[in-house]
Amino acid sequence: YLFGPVPSRRLGKSLGVDLVPHKTCTLNCIYCECGRTTHLTLKKDVYISIDQIKKELADFLSHDPKLDFITFSGGGEPTLNSGLGEIVHYLKSEYPKYKVALLTNGTLLHLSEIRKQVLDVDLIIASLDAASKKNFDEINRPHPGLNLSKIIEGLITFKEDFRHLFWVEIFLVPGVNDHEDELSKLKQVLDLIHPDSVHLNTLDRPGAESWVVPAEKKSLAKIAKYLHHADMIRAHPVEQKDHLCEGGLYERLLSTIRRRPCTGEVISQILGVQLHDVIDRLDALKKDGAIKKIVMPRGVFYTIRG
Repeated sequence: YLFGPVPSRRLGKSLGVDLVPHKTCTLNCIYCECGRTTHLTLKKDVYISIDQIKKELADFLSHDPKLDFITFSGGGEPTLNSGLGEIVHYLKSEYPKYKVALLTNGTLLHLSEIRKQVLDVDLIIASLDAASKKNFDEINRPHPGLNLSKIIEGLITFKEDFRHLFWVEIFLVPGVNDHEDELSKLKQVLDLIHPDSVHLNTLDRPGAESWVVPAEKKSLAKIAKYLHHADMIRAHPVEQKDHLCEGGLYERLLSTIRRRPCTGEVISQILGVQLHDVIDRLDALKKDGAIKKIVMPRGVFYTIRG
């Protein structure tokens, strides 16, 4: 249930932790790099064994790796796992040297039990892509039981109680939430939330729906200025590794891109394998029909075929 460490554009060297099965989420966002949600739910449960996650963390951290963050993220919504608070407590008590981050869609932060579970997290990045129900429904395709007003109230309440870093991320979809009316509403909501930072994101790798395209750089810059000088998320620099991993490289390649589409350069860094070796194996997998490649503005991404 661990993945990486991966090179994160904002978190540096980040060890990812999956807390729910792939595509178990409260939303079915049109831009999601993990694809369409297959289990749309609001049910909180121990989807993955807490003891198993603790064991994997203990095994990995026993080598004292250099990490910038241990991050709850992955292919679903982490706050759906009712054992999240237990894992946070375990990390902060047993491995206090490591910072913990949570990437969440923020839809469950209106629940007091969820807020209590994550009060000790060092950094929380919550998504808020729309302040109007129309655009929320179009972009995020929420579970029918969700209410946008409650979600926004939850973000406001949580920020009042939270004593660590709290960022809000807005994913811009051209033609949907980048117009003046929606941005004005978002700005009003951000003024109520008072996040420590606002980040603008746009399509960087293949999303759930093929019609979603990236916002232009000029448009991003203009919107960033309007939203109190928000930050634009940029690509993380890639460092080339010089050594080869031993054994099971094809399996590790497939496991990596099964989680989300990746470029050859990013796979090279994650696996510690020279780029030309990665490309050779990706070409072989593509020829066998196991994967496909998609050309995006930031490069060629590889993803599982199907």
